[in-house]
Amino acid sequence: MELRSGSVGSQAVARRMDGDSRDGGGGKDATGSEDYENLPTSASVSTHMTAGAMAGILEHSVMYPVDSVKTRMQSLSPDPKARYTSIYGALQKIMRTEGFWRPLRGVNVMVMGAGPAHAMYFACYENMKRTLNDVFHHQGNSHLA
Repeated sequence: MELRSGSVGSQAVARRMDGDSRDGGGGKDATGSEDYENLPTSASVSTHMTAGAMAGILEHSVMYPVDSVKTRMQSLSPDPKARYTSIYGALQKIMRTEGFWRPLRGVNVMVMGAGPAHAMYFACYENMKRTLNDVFHHQGNSHLA
């Protein structure tokens, strides 16, 4: 949904209601306010680390059962009773024969590793992005680097 503003005779400026200015800019729209999907430029390193850790833990936790099934399906020496025809069928068979919680076995170890790993990744990424933006003076080359 777009909102057009401007007086008669002046050039109309298009702005999206959801905060996306579609200008390809690096976080700020034509009015100078920041996009809704970016953290403020004044956000601390700990904020970026917390956001990264939460995103990584959530993503890996949601995908963990799928990865468990995929690993079983790719195994070179599967269980003789395991005749998997599809991912959903494999998940059903694993849960039926080995228990409901079997696809989640080991998720706690993954959470302990994913949190710190993604926290460090996001902190380094945001630090380098800020540094390169200062070096290249907002010319767009920092995103390529």
